[in-house]
Formats: sequence, structure tokens, C-alpha cells
Amino acid sequence: MSDLSVDLNADPATLVDALGSLSESQTETVLRGPSGDAVLDELFARMRDSFQPEKAKGEDALVQFVLSGGPGGATRVYVLAVHGAACELTIDPPGGTAPGGGRTVTITTDRVRLVRVVTGQANAAKLYLTRKIKIDGDLKFGGQVVSWFGVPSEN
Repeated sequence: MSDLSVDLNADPATLVDALGSLSESQTETVLRGPSGDAVLDELFARMRDSFQPEKAKGEDALVQFVLSGGPGGATRVYVLAVHGAACELTIDPPGGTAPGGGRTVTITTDRVRLVRVVTGQANAAKLYLTRKIKIDGDLKFGGQVVSWFGVPSEN
């Protein structure tokens, strides 16, 4: 394990702020550690809060993220439900999926890859083409949905 420049005991908001400057192995250490779920919860809360309804144009959609690689190999599910100008977050819904109307897209990957995409350190299209991200549902729509949350692109 490499030197970690961030305190693993820091609050989740501080750890989320640090994610963009960490290497892939450091990010993995944070996300597989005891605070990993809380860090992801904070990250998805920020995605919900950064929802840009003007980009969604009144669309109803359910975006599910199935993320492997948690503590002990656990998988965690996050659902962002978009209804017009509102966005709701559900974490680990009963049965693994959340009910909803409109279009549904499920993005399956490991938590490190998702964080690297969200922080602009990796390109989702490249990861999809190399089968490191799986998208179930309308692929074009899935790409549009991600832009609703202000996810930065790789430089």
C-alpha cells in the first residue's frame, strides 16, 4: 500500500474532497476501508444536490448504480430518481432496485472506477468500451443522464 496523504478517520465530506487528488490505489484504500460506504453516501448526496434540472428537460428517469468492491467485497446500490425538476437519492433500496417511472438505466462497476469517473480522472466511455463499466438500458440515454449531475470530463 502506498503512503496515504489523507486521514482515513476524517469525516466523509473531507474524504470526498480529497478523492480527486488521490491515486487509484489510494482511492481504493479509502473506499474499501471502514468509512468507504459513508464516503460514497456523501458523494452521491453531492451528485443529487448538483442535479441540473434544466438539462433533464422534464424527463423522468431512474438511474441505478450497482457498485462492487466495498468492505469485505460488498456491493452497494445507489438510485437517483429524477422526476421533473426534483432528484431523490435512495441507498440500498429493498430488493436491490427502486421502483420508478420513466426511463431506467443501470450502471454497474466497482466503486473505485465510478469515483475516478466522477472526479474526472477516468473517461466513462473508455471504461465502457473496455467492459469495466456495464450499462443496462438505453446507452445513449445513459450518457445523457450522467451529464445532468455536472460530472466533470477527463482532461
